[in-house]
Amino acid sequence: MKITKAFLPLGLTIAVVISVALSAMIWTNPAQYERNRQRSSNTPTTELNSRPKKDVYLPTQVVYTNGSGNQELLNNRKVNLTTEIREALSKWDLGRIRRVDAKSQAVYMKFLTTKSSILLSYGAPVNIKLFNTVFNSKLTRSATQFSRIMVPLDNSKHIYLLDDKDQEVYQVTVKKGSNQQLNKILKENLFRIDIKMQWLNGSAVPYVLNNVTVQSYSYLVNQQSTDYFTTRLLNKGESTNVSAKKNKDNTIYSDGASQQLTVYHKKGTALYEDYSALQASLSFSQALNASYSAVKAVGIPMENLRYYGYNHTNSTVTYRSFVEGFPIFNQSNYGAARIQMLSQGVRRYYFSLYSLQVPVPTDKKSVSLPSTQRVIDQLTAAGYSKKKIATVQLGYQWLASSSSDKVVNLTPTWYVFYDGNWKTYSQMLKQ
Repeated sequence: MKITKAFLPLGLTIAVVISVALSAMIWTNPAQYERNRQRSSNTPTTELNSRPKKDVYLPTQVVYTNGSGNQELLNNRKVNLTTEIREALSKWDLGRIRRVDAKSQAVYMKFLTTKSSILLSYGAPVNIKLFNTVFNSKLTRSATQFSRIMVPLDNSKHIYLLDDKDQEVYQVTVKKGSNQQLNKILKENLFRIDIKMQWLNGSAVPYVLNNVTVQSYSYLVNQQSTDYFTTRLLNKGESTNVSAKKNKDNTIYSDGASQQLTVYHKKGTALYEDYSALQASLSFSQALNASYSAVKAVGIPMENLRYYGYNHTNSTVTYRSFVEGFPIFNQSNYGAARIQMLSQGVRRYYFSLYSLQVPVPTDKKSVSLPSTQRVIDQLTAAGYSKKKIATVQLGYQWLASSSSDKVVNLTPTWYVFYDGNWKTYSQMLKQ
């Protein structure tokens, strides 16, 4: 007891001395303390939600053509079908690549409808450099662009890279590879839709031949806080003074220098602008790489995110969320994210504050949709010009639930890219 009483004053004295010393350090160098505190509290955690580039730049559509020439649009509701095919093709050893003269749209279409083949399609062009990243290959001609991959199933000596825009075909020699795994994948319990590849105003489109029934879904939805995005985009883990200006429909956050973030509360969207970019213009490869890095920097969940569009005129890359193999529209006017890199060195990131979490039970029934030709016929009968229909796409419409603001309903429908904008065919018919 005497020892305890003797050491107690000494311990208190030491604690006081340490406290005073630490306080002095903070008073004399508050910026250093604040910087360390910011780094500790604002360390980004969404790397857990990020996906590698090879997943974000996977093809978005799989078409199987059997030995009789009949075609099916394929999807697997239990596992990611394109990931399975990628894993199979990544084991192949690919060699020489050479251009094949397709000569005409008719000849090019023969490649798209090759009997006993798999056709993997992208929503927008990619290049061979990105193909090497996705499929673990070492092909040359890295700048060559294409939008489809055709894999013959009865001949493993070649695969073909196809470019819809100019109807160009590139033959890739397979030095080592087997179709055994691909054939095994095709025997799985897949969701199959009868289709036929056809031309529509210069675009190759999978025409759905009959009425098709597609499942509706409901998901819990998450809205990231504004603080989360200001920390990632404006503070970036550093001690930065961020001002906020509240308006009727939005709030503008600024670092007082070259960056600002506008949050549109009613729409649940945001626009980040950075006027300090050093590189004035980007090549196609640089745009794809930079936009992927930008999406990671924003911190939106990337679990179901896919590359979906590229606008060469303003170097803009669009990404959409996918559910059950189909793209989601109306998550915002531009998809899940749109990354714009202007020639003046300006960077603009448009993105949604909302993201899907987990599916929830729903009383929503499956929806029966008409064939592609029926959709086009209805639109032309209503006065729309067929020449302005660039493509039609089965997709999910993002609709807020009337029962809860934490739930979103995903309703399958036809989307039509008409006169430069995506619209549902039902909305077009009502106008």
